[in-house]
Amino acid sequence: MAKARWLGTAASVGLLLTTGTGVATAQPATAAAPQVVPVGYAYPTTAVTPDGTKAYVGVTDDPRGTPAVKVVDTRTGGITARLTLSTAANSFVGALAMSPDGTRLYATVGAQHLVTIDTSSDTVSADVLLPIQPHPDGYVDGSPSSLAVSPDGADVYLAQNGPRQRWGFQPARVLAYSTAAGAFTASVGVTSFAVGSIVLRPNGEDLYVTTGDGLVHLAATPTSLTTVRTFTAGHGASGSAVLSPDGGTLYGIGGYESDYLVDTATDTVTDNFHFAPGSTGLGYPVVSLDGRRLYFASTWSVFITPGGPTPPGYHNRSAILSYDTEAHALVPAETVNPQQVELATGLALGPDGHTFYLGGNTYPGGVPGTAASLEIIRT
Repeated sequence: MAKARWLGTAASVGLLLTTGTGVATAQPATAAAPQVVPVGYAYPTTAVTPDGTKAYVGVTDDPRGTPAVKVVDTRTGGITARLTLSTAANSFVGALAMSPDGTRLYATVGAQHLVTIDTSSDTVSADVLLPIQPHPDGYVDGSPSSLAVSPDGADVYLAQNGPRQRWGFQPARVLAYSTAAGAFTASVGVTSFAVGSIVLRPNGEDLYVTTGDGLVHLAATPTSLTTVRTFTAGHGASGSAVLSPDGGTLYGIGGYESDYLVDTATDTVTDNFHFAPGSTGLGYPVVSLDGRRLYFASTWSVFITPGGPTPPGYHNRSAILSYDTEAHALVPAETVNPQQVELATGLALGPDGHTFYLGGNTYPGGVPGTAASLEIIRT
């Protein structure tokens, strides 16, 4: 019998026992309060080591825009290291990706840097400029949106939005970076100016990139990136995606509630639907190790009336939703409500399968009184 632990956070929702028949029953349980770790000023992104002992949080550390990575001991919630990744104003930490063996963390900084962090010493071991992004005069470089590391750790793939200016955009691109050479080795353009997630099948050869024009399948070798096909999946936005553990199914979050499933063996869209009917603002999907659950953050706005402890006006609220990939349905009893995070900006799942690392903004005094937190939520 397979067993999945589930404790509610903001409210007790019980312990969920999943039997081998796929039938779940709820048992009463007491919720464990999440650890709330203040990590800086705004927009924290998250990554966790394979052994679950350390969480890395990329964050804008102050109102000036200083980009930093904080290292958090997940057992104590203490910050054990702080790495400033740039001294340039209005820079930012974008995507984070952990190597499969947990020895290196990769981070994009601003529009032009790929930084490597040695996780044994928690120091920056490399800071490499991205290749020049060709564009007409008056345009600025596009921001990287996501990273993926090959299963053997030899290559890092980076999706970068297209150059932009006030009245126009240029096409985005995908780059390949050799970790041994410490250099970029390949590049390929896509037709859309916007890219979202980049995911890599376990074979290390098939990349999928969500774009504003659809899903792009790329073939990767150590020295080349080649477009296999582009096909319609979702609409209206570049969106985000995650693969099942065996790489056979791609779960995509599109724009305007246009989510989708893709059979990667045939590059066929097998379903167009919405993961969470009635919910908007889905993002940061992660999948359980056994592939039976898909989790994502949902964010929405609420209006707070005057007279209470919370400043009046519109505020964000976020929750972690659970989706049963076998039944193809939400599991409301497994919804997790964070203690402080209002606007979710990153989500990771620990190797134990029941600890979430949720990064996000809180507004203790109302906007612009922003603070960034990491919530470690053990379910």
